[in-house]
Amino acid sequence: MPKSNILLGEGRGFEIAQGRLGPGRIHHCMRLAGLAERTLGTDVPSGRAAASLWASPGRATVTLERIAQARILIDQSRLLTMRAAEMMDTVGNKAARQEIAMIKVAAPNMACQIVDWAIQLFGGGGTNNVSSPGGLLLRPARLLRLADGPDEVHRNQIAMMEVKKYRGTDPAASGGNLHAVVAGTAVAARRPMTLQSSQRGSSRP
Repeated sequence: MPKSNILLGEGRGFEIAQGRLGPGRIHHCMRLAGLAERTLGTDVPSGRAAASLWASPGRATVTLERIAQARILIDQSRLLTMRAAEMMDTVGNKAARQEIAMIKVAAPNMACQIVDWAIQLFGGGGTNNVSSPGGLLLRPARLLRLADGPDEVHRNQIAMMEVKKYRGTDPAASGGNLHAVVAGTAVAARRPMTLQSSQRGSSRP
């Protein structure tokens, strides 16, 4: 191969690979948000979902709660992914390491949870890929919890970077001394409530 075809320079292949990892992870998280959106869009209008809402008050409550939570989780994951992408564009991959690690944990777990709820809604039919695509979608969602490294590795990285932010910080200068707050709370809890304070409390709406 001619030297003119070498990218960046000799011995810099690892640098190129590392530079592509961040955008690749963003791509995975975007796909997972779309996968979860498709799952929600397939299951909510379905006859089974509609029937479960009217079958019994208890079942309706569970189904509605999961639909709402799915909406929240998808939008949370999407916004976190957008933040990581913006930071990569503005401050670079190195400065966005924590945000990249967070989306690699949040997006696959979000997708796995929503697909699992969809499978549960359809019962046995949730795994046949006919009544619901849940069985078909669960595999790639679960795989991506490992493809970019296991969750435990990313959580350790996130926590270490978070702890580093506060290394050498005086608690009194960052919102108060924790021991003083705990001690003050304990003293207040042991203090007997006067008649006047109990009357004030009882008059509140």
